[in-house]
Amino acid sequence: MDIEASEALYLDESGTLSFAQLIECSGLTEGELRELVACGALAPSDLAAGSWTFSARCVVTARAARRLREDFALEDIHSLAIVLRYAQRIELLEQELRELRVRRAR
Repeated sequence: MDIEASEALYLDESGTLSFAQLIECSGLTEGELRELVACGALAPSDLAAGSWTFSARCVVTARAARRLREDFALEDIHSLAIVLRYAQRIELLEQELRELRVRRAR
């Protein structure tokens, strides 16, 4: 399997990105990212700051949003934010289920 260099990104959980870097890494437009912030699907480190910075984890969230937008042909950003939140919730519940299974197996 070939991986394009533009798709490879090392994420340091403690790192931060500028808004421009998030646009570049996510594949979403500036407008889409601004709307996801307005919907609460993405959270800058300081919403009131003149220039937003984001945790490295937001790259994963923004890329998931891009994939969901493409997979489900979601043109409305509010619908995308809702689907993204559901996907995040499912991921969290699956993680909790795995942890419960591990504890039960002991």
